[in-house]
Amino acid sequence: MQRRRLVLGIVLAAGVVAGILGHAVTAVSVGGKPLIYRAVVNSNDLDGVEGLGTPGRVVQLWIRQRNFKDGTPDGPDRFDWCAWKNSGDPIFIGWTAIGPNGVFRFANMRGLTTTVMLFPSSAGGDRCKGGLYTELLMKECDAVAGGNCTTWEAPTMHWLNVQRPGANATALGKISGAYQAAISIADGPNDGPEYSDVVDVDQNGMDTTQIGSTPGQPIEWRCGAGGTAPCPSAPVYDASTILEPDPEFPFVVATLQGHRPGGSIIATAAHARNSPLGFVANVNVKFRGSLDVNLGCDRASFFDFSIPFNF
Repeated sequence: MQRRRLVLGIVLAAGVVAGILGHAVTAVSVGGKPLIYRAVVNSNDLDGVEGLGTPGRVVQLWIRQRNFKDGTPDGPDRFDWCAWKNSGDPIFIGWTAIGPNGVFRFANMRGLTTTVMLFPSSAGGDRCKGGLYTELLMKECDAVAGGNCTTWEAPTMHWLNVQRPGANATALGKISGAYQAAISIADGPNDGPEYSDVVDVDQNGMDTTQIGSTPGQPIEWRCGAGGTAPCPSAPVYDASTILEPDPEFPFVVATLQGHRPGGSIIATAAHARNSPLGFVANVNVKFRGSLDVNLGCDRASFFDFSIPFNF
């Protein structure tokens, strides 16, 4: 039996909100627009969202989704967008009040009348079903019904790609307009039944609000030459069997997240494995845009793929 460990990529402190350090909760301004710093997925679906806003106001959460064919803008494996869901019209998910400490929370979202799936149901390769792009769009208003609402604004994903050069899998992609962004490649949860040196997840992140960067600047993860930062890479371990129950995802998945005041994006692309598995796990993951805001019991990690989470 083996237990997996998570190897972190670039871990950079997030600094959009000055004066929030460690586990502190502080009432702050984020330019008049709500900012997500934490989201939770259980069994492939969005289950919780947490962020910062103006105390006493209300946050409305809307979503837009579309599929895509993962790939790059150059070379034979070309990235391509597919049609929007709901003709591109945003769908209202819910509302919540912003507390006196400036924190808002959406919890138990899998129990809402409208649920949000964030990971593909199956691998797609160069087909539309393998890539799923989601915008989390937020308005901050005086009341539930609206009034003096801010406009939503989300980062822009340019492309996302999964590659399998040999025994390893890599994630490549490009995003702009994000204050914080991160990319990961995973073939299973961080942890199996026991500890081992086998790596399931690799991730890299960047905070464009830090000294030397420009907020919202383009970030491109490339393997080899070019790009802004190197691509994350992890070995694909297909040895799980019924006799050796080390949980794995039914596919290899690249995940890209980006956050800015007014909205966030989460994009996922799944590729088939080379061999079938005996013990398959659903995707449970905790996303963090900022690692130094209300960390609590969370790991200091942009992506925490693990067992189902309580939010």
